[in-house]
Amino acid sequence: MAAAAPSLPVEVWLQVLRWATLNPWTHALYTSEYSPFEAVDVNVGTPEISHTKRALVLVCKDWRRWALPLLYEDILVSTSQSLHRLLQSRSDLAVDWDATSRCPADFVRRAHLPYSSTTTPTPRTPRSVDTLALCSSLEVLVRAADALTPFAYEFNIECPPLPSLKRIDWWHHNEAARSGGINSLTRVLEVSPNVEYLSVGGELWATYLLTARVHLPHLTTLRFRRVNTFFVLTLCRWTFPSLRHVIFDNILDGDLFWAFWTTFGSQIRTVELGISLKFYIQDFLEYVFAGCTQLEELNYYVHFTHPPSTHWPQNTLNTVGLHAHPNSFFRVGTAEYWEHVGRHLEAFASPAFPALRRVLLYGDWRASMGMDEFHRIVQPLRDKGCMIEVA
Repeated sequence: MAAAAPSLPVEVWLQVLRWATLNPWTHALYTSEYSPFEAVDVNVGTPEISHTKRALVLVCKDWRRWALPLLYEDILVSTSQSLHRLLQSRSDLAVDWDATSRCPADFVRRAHLPYSSTTTPTPRTPRSVDTLALCSSLEVLVRAADALTPFAYEFNIECPPLPSLKRIDWWHHNEAARSGGINSLTRVLEVSPNVEYLSVGGELWATYLLTARVHLPHLTTLRFRRVNTFFVLTLCRWTFPSLRHVIFDNILDGDLFWAFWTTFGSQIRTVELGISLKFYIQDFLEYVFAGCTQLEELNYYVHFTHPPSTHWPQNTLNTVGLHAHPNSFFRVGTAEYWEHVGRHLEAFASPAFPALRRVLLYGDWRASMGMDEFHRIVQPLRDKGCMIEVA
């Protein structure tokens, strides 16, 4: 009779199940700490991961118990009564909970709350707010733009305390914001004092310029997805003493950030630019260098950004990250490609960047690095004592 296969320790199974439910965006969607080039679309869909989680809990009793925290870690909050009941249920899932008698709501780490779930056609608080209040370990709150459907925001809405929140991905909705509470970024931040990462988007109406001031003592990373001048001016009335990292996904006009540089420029240590040709057309690096007096790290997509100017010396910049995400205008190996990349590297080799010590290459640089021209254009940086590394 064949011997029974040895069983694995529970810790190993937990790790296996965790790896089975990860995707390339998992860390980027949950993290509250800055890492270069992790500013992914907060609405990125992962249906295959959801299917995997649902399948795992059906395998056996043990897998069900181990995988349930993964199943509930990321939820879409609706006004559904069944969701509300499920999150606070301890018995109808037919599993043996541990001694702490935790319910599914305790496992929720990230919640996507669409504006369609927080309408106020009547004075009654939407069930979605009560559902959100159940999630005592919530770390990430996502408020995304809904489809252009008429919603009713006629009465004030409440907002539960959110002390565990570390990250907020917020898209402003002018009509919804009139109802305050969970529909108002200002109010949500007031009840979320431990937020470390904030991404914002939307076009703010001028009527919201005089909203209450906000103080976020732990905020280290601010991400601009797409904002207008009124949004920038509102942020400049707030205080972020720990702010160090700023990410720009896109810009309407480089000039609208002058107030931001004036208010926060001296405390910014890291700037990252996203995938947008606006950074090339408007030469946005010129604004960055003029506004940041203590910049230490700069990360951008080299094929979507105008070569840096040397008009504004950066005496503290020590690290530059260049991402090779492709652009059809600059095909690898062409004269236009080498001329463009060469201008970037030539600028950083100049005396305008005396403290530069590292250039990190992100993305796929393999084709370029295999050509003699690459070694020729990076040689001035090496002569300067700068290390060229693949990240």
